[in-house]
Amino acid sequence: MKLKGMIILNSSRMLLPTQHYLSMLQGLGNSQDLYSVLKIVVEMKSSLVSIDRTAYTAMADAFLACGSIDGALCIFGEIIKQAGDNKDLRPKPHLYLSIMRAFATIGDFDMVRRLKERMWPDSVGSISRSAKQEADELLMEAAINNNQVDVARRLLRRIVNGKEHFSWRSRVGLVALKVETLSGFTNSPLRPHVFPQILLNDPVEKYMIPFRESRPLGADLILENVAMRFLKDSAVPLVNDWGSCVGIVHSRDCTKMDSPLLSMARPPLCVPCSTSLEHVIDLLLREKCEMVVVVKSGNMYEGSYTSSSRPLGVFSLGILSEATANTANTHDECVPGAAT
Repeated sequence: MKLKGMIILNSSRMLLPTQHYLSMLQGLGNSQDLYSVLKIVVEMKSSLVSIDRTAYTAMADAFLACGSIDGALCIFGEIIKQAGDNKDLRPKPHLYLSIMRAFATIGDFDMVRRLKERMWPDSVGSISRSAKQEADELLMEAAINNNQVDVARRLLRRIVNGKEHFSWRSRVGLVALKVETLSGFTNSPLRPHVFPQILLNDPVEKYMIPFRESRPLGADLILENVAMRFLKDSAVPLVNDWGSCVGIVHSRDCTKMDSPLLSMARPPLCVPCSTSLEHVIDLLLREKCEMVVVVKSGNMYEGSYTSSSRPLGVFSLGILSEATANTANTHDECVPGAAT
């Protein structure tokens, strides 16, 4: 019994250094001290400490926490290499997902796809349903961050069909929202319903405001003299001395207080008055603009105002925002006990 107790005591002492290193790796990773993490990893490899799958995983997690994808990938490659002789070193799905998250963030679609394919044959233990779903979601995130909108849209359809629900505030929800924004209403996988009182097939003329009511500013005005206007309106049309629309100034472009507005203006996007609201919203999202100028005739994709087209009115994303507020107020009045 005494000898058995000594063996247990000595075994626990042998485990203490490894546990100590693992705790240090976790703490240094959380503080994003990459230099110290590298020193600990070198010390562990050069000492007599037994490095098992848990230790390798802690090293990779510490590198990822410090933002060093290359460091984590080196550790991952070492695990895969040694796992050929020692099956106990085969990584668990957790490590695959951790590295996939890092590559999805930088938009490395090919690497995420390869890791996803190898997670099934090369990992150890069972792969849960949530892990499979996250792998698909990370592949979609990598696609959208790599500007592969069509691929991300197909993956989103697959995710929506396999999920009962997901939160818009979750990681997959934020990615899905980005896919929806870049897809527009025409190619939307989720088929959104905008507002009860707005029909997407209606002509934009029905929802525009007259051009005079948009209170256009003179193109030669200095920004500091009208700066207060942009605290209220995110986009304002500009006119020249003949009343023609020569540009649209967005509040986020107002960076030089002593410069004329025309120097910070974008060419106005023009749409015919018969253009459907659906296509106008798609145009605004695609061009990342706040406002379009509605004209009597012309090509909606010409991208600039022509002297042969008279400005009838403007349509902006702010009009949709007002419609949202009006819808919410109407709903609150109709439903008893609705929260404000």
